Amino acid sequence: DSTNVERQGFTPSEKSVGGTLEDIFTANEGKRIIISTFSSNVHRVQQIIDASVRHSRKVAITGRSMLNIVKAAVELGYMNVPEGVLIDVSEIRRYKPEEITVVTTGSQGEPMSALTRMSTGDHRKVNITSRDLVIISAYPIPGNEKYIGRIINEFAHNGIKVIYDGILDGVHTSGHACAEEIKLVQQLLKPKYY
Repeated sequence: DSTNVERQGFTPSEKSVGGTLEDIFTANEGKRIIISTFSSNVHRVQQIIDASVRHSRKVAITGRSMLNIVKAAVELGYMNVPEGVLIDVSEIRRYKPEEITVVTTGSQGEPMSALTRMSTGDHRKVNITSRDLVIISAYPIPGNEKYIGRIINEFAHNGIKVIYDGILDGVHTSGHACAEEIKLVQQLLKPKYY
């Protein structure tokens, strides 16, 4: 894994994102929160659910891969979700905005993703307004910056606040080792080939 080999030092712990999320939830008590992240990051989704529970919010999942992974993670015991916290995205209208967290795919600006459809007003079940807060909890994969920029611009054009790593440090951390960690693995394992 050489993704972060050019970044000096050590990658911050995934757990550090939880503290940032807690601060965001506390500062935005009156808003519906929509968070986009990698569906494969089960620990991140768990932290989002945990923050939602602490702030008495229901959690709606949208995006095919997010739905599939959360379902599998819960069934296999990799995620702990209290009874009644997860709701179908079609039920969000039954709750006040401040009682809802939406966890979605689309953190890389994929054209047909749930977040992209929300940004253009094309999502069938989630209509984002200026009373909502959007969080993109992911770094852009090289080449995707333009797509993510379009989403952020679309939301901004409609008066919707977006938090992402360029705005607030700690809203995401990489899942890849930085240079010092890669050096440490080499020193410990002394591989014949690397």
